[in-house]
Amino acid sequence: MGKLGDANRLETVQTAAAAVAVAALVLGFLASIGLRLVPALTEAAFWPLSALLALVGLSGGILTVVRGREIDRVRWELVEDPLMTSGEREYAHKEAERQRRWAGTVFFAAPVALSYWAAYQLQAGTDQIASPLVALFPLSGYLVGLLGAHWRWRERPPR
Repeated sequence: MGKLGDANRLETVQTAAAAVAVAALVLGFLASIGLRLVPALTEAAFWPLSALLALVGLSGGILTVVRGREIDRVRWELVEDPLMTSGEREYAHKEAERQRRWAGTVFFAAPVALSYWAAYQLQAGTDQIASPLVALFPLSGYLVGLLGAHWRWRERPPR
């Protein structure tokens, strides 16, 4: 599969992440008012759930960078076309930046929305102190993934 197939796959993952974020927000809201569609979690689920949310956050950070690089690759392929007008080039840059912001928002929101839902699922079955801490795991995972991916694929000066 070529570059176009990879871009479509990343767009599909981004769309799925957006759907997960919306579903988790709805389920979290329902759980916050006492309507749980999934049974409440016990205290034993705290650490496995936290590890899972950290991994989801980590993958969200990595996918933000990978998707951004893909958007930039397509942007520069378009902009380097000698037949484009300056207005079309400007539009291509603006559209690419909009797509990058949306990708970053989606890949950040999905793990955070999942932790929002998980906090209310845990709150019913555990003490009231541990459930808000669940939000820290996807946030820290996202930051580690984002920084690690930026470091891994950073632009290196020519030697």
